[in-house]
Amino acid sequence: MISDDNPADNLFFLPETKKYLQTVDILLVTGDAYLDHPSFGIAIIARVLENEGYSVAIWSQPDYRNVQTLHILPEVRLFIGITAGNIDSVVNNYTGTRSRRKTDDFSIDANPLFPDGHQKRPDRATIVYTSFLKQRYKNIPIVLGGLEASLRRFAHYDYVQDKIRHSILIDSKADIISYGMGEKSMTEIAHRIKTHQNLKGIEGTVIKIKPEECNNLLRLPSYEEIIDNKEKLLTATSLIEANMVHETASGLYQQDGNNIVASFRPQPLLTQDEMDAVYSLPYRRNYPEYCERVPAWKMIQHSVTSHRGCFGRCSFCAIASHQGPIISRRSEKSIIAEVKKIAELKNFHGTITDVGGPTANMYASVCKVGGCKDPKCLFPSPCSNLQMNQKSYADLLFKIKGLPEVKHVFVNSGIRYDMALEEQAAAEKIICNFTSGHLKIAPEHFCDDILQLMRKPPAKEFIRFIDFFEQIKKKNHLNFYILPYLILSHPGSTNDSARAVGNFLLKYNISTRQYQDFTPTPQTISTAMFVSGKNVQRKNIHIVHYSAANNPQRKILENMLRYKKQ
Repeated sequence: MISDDNPADNLFFLPETKKYLQTVDILLVTGDAYLDHPSFGIAIIARVLENEGYSVAIWSQPDYRNVQTLHILPEVRLFIGITAGNIDSVVNNYTGTRSRRKTDDFSIDANPLFPDGHQKRPDRATIVYTSFLKQRYKNIPIVLGGLEASLRRFAHYDYVQDKIRHSILIDSKADIISYGMGEKSMTEIAHRIKTHQNLKGIEGTVIKIKPEECNNLLRLPSYEEIIDNKEKLLTATSLIEANMVHETASGLYQQDGNNIVASFRPQPLLTQDEMDAVYSLPYRRNYPEYCERVPAWKMIQHSVTSHRGCFGRCSFCAIASHQGPIISRRSEKSIIAEVKKIAELKNFHGTITDVGGPTANMYASVCKVGGCKDPKCLFPSPCSNLQMNQKSYADLLFKIKGLPEVKHVFVNSGIRYDMALEEQAAAEKIICNFTSGHLKIAPEHFCDDILQLMRKPPAKEFIRFIDFFEQIKKKNHLNFYILPYLILSHPGSTNDSARAVGNFLLKYNISTRQYQDFTPTPQTISTAMFVSGKNVQRKNIHIVHYSAANNPQRKILENMLRYKKQ
């Protein structure tokens, strides 16, 4: 058992008035170094549960090969919650070419290894941690959460193993998954376990059910059907995507051998008052002592989350599958209050590094009809039901900048350039006053056929934005530049399309090193296209099967940009 004579460096307790507890209501386990900051899901869930009156222990990056470490843990009354961390463990551990990464931004000193050389965050960490914890806690319910569990809740493609895997609920033998943003579902799970109720039907959760319990649930292609016909993965992914808005969603189920996995419809988005309450909880930000040694903390320590979700629904992106395709936002009052708390920190020197979310200038945008099943909010052009309001976002930034403690406010989340073109006056204010010389933009590609597969605006829209940006620079005497983010080797792309990207950058004199190889992330349309070799219309497309030693599109672009420098 735990004692003051035997402290555990990666074990933390809430409420913090208790240095060690022999028994806790809930044990949370994460693949990240623990950081008590509202940009990290484990911190939010821990503080939400603490606020509900539960005692919580957080165990970060457990040494899953050392059974003796289990003995430092307290007894658990209600359940164990397990997450791989802020990022899917496979995506975190490997590049798009399946090369193992040498650093981990969510670990102390970016070191991904324990002293004996094994990974601090194992591949498919959620499964590994569940098996490890079950060695001690044989009868305690295990709840999976976080991005990895959300994206792997049904049969899915694992690009490192290059195969279709079962639902992570089946492979881990856990009791339930909380998918998406889990504040409401996790508190409901805690309440039901505490009051000895069953876990069936909780919105935002996944459990195994019996055949007679499938009524009123929408059927997905089974695991076996997907194995036999990879095109069925496109069908399943499209159905999952179409049922991510609470008001219009159906519950889903998928047969897998003798198992049936049921996903109940998503939780309602947090209201503004609920979101304000979550972000007003007593996160310490600069705790524990090692936080300054964690690269991810350095990047976000003086940043503020203003909203969640994204209307974009880009084919390659998992944000809509986790945070949802509708914006939920905090009030100006809540955001400004958080900025004032940041300003009280000893290491704050007057700069708020970011105020944003997945896409910064979506902050005050709303859907007039509350969302629908059709993923076309911005593609191929903005939907008439999407009400943009970048003026409110710009006004918020000016209010923050007007605080006496604040010298600078920057937008580092990136902005949607197609939305900026719709409201140019507000966009000009944001660009001129809240960018640090370079503007992060994500056109992702410049070939219209690839952009269509990605669900991104056509290249002519980016050209329009370049012209708009140059006008702003000239008018305001700015020496700013655009920093575009690009994806190479996306399904449908060829060596010729890589050359087209290079030619575009050369023509418009744009320099960038911000390009990455397509990574087949579970539960995205792009990954389903990669696996099936077809687009959403079920027409054959070219698929690049590259490796670390052979990645022609990257080499083509690098050579073209190198020639420019010469």
